[in-house]
Amino acid sequence: MIAPVASVTKRLLAAVELSRLPVAFGAVANAWLAVFVARADPTLTTTPAATLPLGAALGASAVLAVGFMTFGAALNDFLDAKHDRAFAPDRPIPSGSVRPRRAMQFAIAALFAGLLGALPFGPIALAFAMALACVVLAYDAFAKHVPAFGIVLAGLATMFSMLAPAAEVTFTLPIWLAMSQTMGVGFLAYILGEKRPRLTTRAIALGALGWVFWSLALFAVAAWRNEGEVLPAWFAPERLAIPVAAAVAGALLGSWKLRNARGPRATERLLRYGSLWKSLVTAAWLGALDMPVAAASVGALAIAIFAIVAVLREAGPQLSEPVGWRS
Repeated sequence: MIAPVASVTKRLLAAVELSRLPVAFGAVANAWLAVFVARADPTLTTTPAATLPLGAALGASAVLAVGFMTFGAALNDFLDAKHDRAFAPDRPIPSGSVRPRRAMQFAIAALFAGLLGALPFGPIALAFAMALACVVLAYDAFAKHVPAFGIVLAGLATMFSMLAPAAEVTFTLPIWLAMSQTMGVGFLAYILGEKRPRLTTRAIALGALGWVFWSLALFAVAAWRNEGEVLPAWFAPERLAIPVAAAVAGALLGSWKLRNARGPRATERLLRYGSLWKSLVTAAWLGALDMPVAAASVGALAIAIFAIVAVLREAGPQLSEPVGWRS
């Protein structure tokens, strides 16, 4: 009885690793936030994000986010299979849990799913989705080996994944914060993971310039759509305290949890905690938008997924090699 359970658990763990499930939910939360922001905006009542039934809009944006996150993760594992055999033998492909061809098939299927998720939001969304596919491909193919470029592209991927379902949005501050979170987590993951090549002062400066450029672009779009103001008239400025407090609290907690972490495991933990952080900040934004049910739902889902993954990680080794079998 134990052997079949162990086999199923091993496959579940491989699927979680290949799709980066915990990180993927952070992307879903961001996409949902974009949909809710568009629906809260009284000037966007005729856009697809507002006119689609809420369930359809959330479902399509989730498919888009998970599709592109999984596309990037599976493609990355396929391209890095040779490297992982030497330096990360427990990854799905080197460990034998997933065959390289299956990983590539998984990546292609995920790409089509992501593009399919963009279709209900119209042609502009599809254009953003195709641009997102190019960003993910560029990141996996070469940019991840160029620290400054890779970190900026990761932030750009977050921005495009949020603009795809809500391209007409006038409130870009949530998108800016999500993009900044992605770049910040990527920067710390690179340092704590002790990756090569080392980050130089020049690389940090170039990455900072990329962040400044795309930040100004988002603020310029907001000002253009809000008659010179970054914040739209329908959003109360004092409500910014809610997501700001959540972002700061999450950053402080993450810093404390990872204070002594180094190496590849530190990177993995940081990405998981970073995803939970993004999800909870999304919940805080929804609270600031006076959507308490949506805020509670996103926060509860984030915590539940984080807990399920933690249980799977603990149960996996126990089921694959029960205590009684060990020497």
